[in-house]
Amino acid sequence: MNLTARTKVAAVIGSPVGHSLSPVIHNAAFVAHGDDWVYGAFEVDPQRATAAIDAMRVLGIAGLSITMPHKELVMDALDEVHAEAQLVRAVNTVARSADGRLVGYNTDGVGCVDALIRAGADMSSVGVVGAGATARAIVAALARAGSRVAVANRSQDRRRDAVAVGNTARSGSTIEVGVETLGECPTIVNATPLGMEGVAPGALPFDTSGLTSRHTVLDVVYHPLETPLLRAARLCGARVVDGLDMLCAQAARQQEVWLGRLPDVALLRQAALRELSQRQR
Repeated sequence: MNLTARTKVAAVIGSPVGHSLSPVIHNAAFVAHGDDWVYGAFEVDPQRATAAIDAMRVLGIAGLSITMPHKELVMDALDEVHAEAQLVRAVNTVARSADGRLVGYNTDGVGCVDALIRAGADMSSVGVVGAGATARAIVAALARAGSRVAVANRSQDRRRDAVAVGNTARSGSTIEVGVETLGECPTIVNATPLGMEGVAPGALPFDTSGLTSRHTVLDVVYHPLETPLLRAARLCGARVVDGLDMLCAQAARQQEVWLGRLPDVALLRQAALRELSQRQR
């Protein structure tokens, strides 16, 4: 990369971000397309999330990726929030418009749908475990894609909230279910941190004993790449989609927002896998 004073800067903000694969993924796309962009990572205390948006204005940063726990915190600092991000109440992408306004988007949901479609998943009925910011984005995107969506979550209030988001995206699309009935859906998405290294490394978000070869299971967790859920699903014969596939798919959609074109998701995944391999040495 030949950096100059004209090079546009993008970055991810969150806490923590030291483990993030986003710089590797996005810089691989910039190089492949010959873009005069560079992508970094900034550790930002949650109490300073809005200040990071102010810094974006002052420094002329062209684009930001927003990761946890900042996705809801930055919204009030933006000039405009896209309708989908407003609906799910979470922003994971900020772009600078031609007139300098900072606009918030959410690509998590469409990235999940893209990853499932590429995997050949049966999208007719999809169970979603979780009701946080990422889960709401996934529920809304699935509803808009025409899926029947079933939401399971321990908190009844949060579950009902996620169901309401889905039904706002498409009336009558989304229902509440218990985790014990998730197996009735041919595709299941874990949108909780259960199984994540350092959080709940051995936990399963639902009982996998009923999974079969007719099921597809996507886990949004990508650290580790094979989570306990995906390992158990694979042993049952189910098709599995790891969190890296979704991460790369939503990153590709972020590049579409910033630059108006979609990079090759396979190229992004290869760059991420190379980085993971180097980290394990």
